Amino acid sequence: MTIVLAIAFAAVLTGLLVRARRNSARHAASGMLRSPLYWLTSLLTMTLLGLAMYMAYLHQRAPIPILLWIIVAALVPATLVLLRALKWRYPV
Repeated sequence: MTIVLAIAFAAVLTGLLVRARRNSARHAASGMLRSPLYWLTSLLTMTLLGLAMYMAYLHQRAPIPILLWIIVAALVPATLVLLRALKWRYPV
């Protein structure tokens, strides 16, 4: 059973890699990879991911401070607005 799950996991990762390369080639051809909006959106997304991981770590030891929730509440709409701007600027 473990072998089947390992093979399925490897197949899913391979499919994601192929899809990511295809998207990357399409983004490079359209000029999106050089766009400051793209890099800012990526930065905000990674910041949100890091903050969520920190909050999960912090939650094991103490309650999460309200300031972190406020930051998350500000980052989520900002990231969504930037993603919408990217879709508008570089329609696919």
